[in-house]
Amino acid sequence: MLAIDIPISILAGLVLAEGGKNMIKGGDSQKYNFMRATVLLYAVFFITPIPFYFFMGWPAWETNFLWRWPDSLLDSPLKASVSFVAFILTVGPAYLGFYCGTFLIRMGKDIWVRIGYISMGILVGIIVFLTRGITFNIASTYSKYEAGDFYSFWSHPFFTGWLIVTIYFWGSLVVFYIWLRKKN
Repeated sequence: MLAIDIPISILAGLVLAEGGKNMIKGGDSQKYNFMRATVLLYAVFFITPIPFYFFMGWPAWETNFLWRWPDSLLDSPLKASVSFVAFILTVGPAYLGFYCGTFLIRMGKDIWVRIGYISMGILVGIIVFLTRGITFNIASTYSKYEAGDFYSFWSHPFFTGWLIVTIYFWGSLVVFYIWLRKKN
């Protein structure tokens, strides 16, 4: 959901900064540029597709049932431009997380990077808890939401898709973290 996409992106940027902290600490601009490019490419290929997936299949759920307009994206260039916003709201926060992590690592406050991504994880948990009514009751469109036409989060195909993209994200984050640690 849109409400957790931003903190998850920040979390990923912080985790990747910690993974490559020795490259960041070294002060070598080539290594820093490598890290920056890695974080941006990671965000593009491993974070951004997830909100697009949910936005294409369950637009009202992805936008937290806040608006009716996602129900009618067809034939509307202005409404379709939301794809740019979704892109910016995943890549931007990942880069911001990386930038903040870099700042903290260079200041010798590495532990704050870890505190930062743990805090983002806790924030996501709080958001899910506070929005559990709309998180675990799925309506693909705002019209269905208004009509009370929900189905369970745990039902197929929604849960199956959610599980696949969750494994895709967390699995890739672990792989990239380990890869960056080894590159150090």
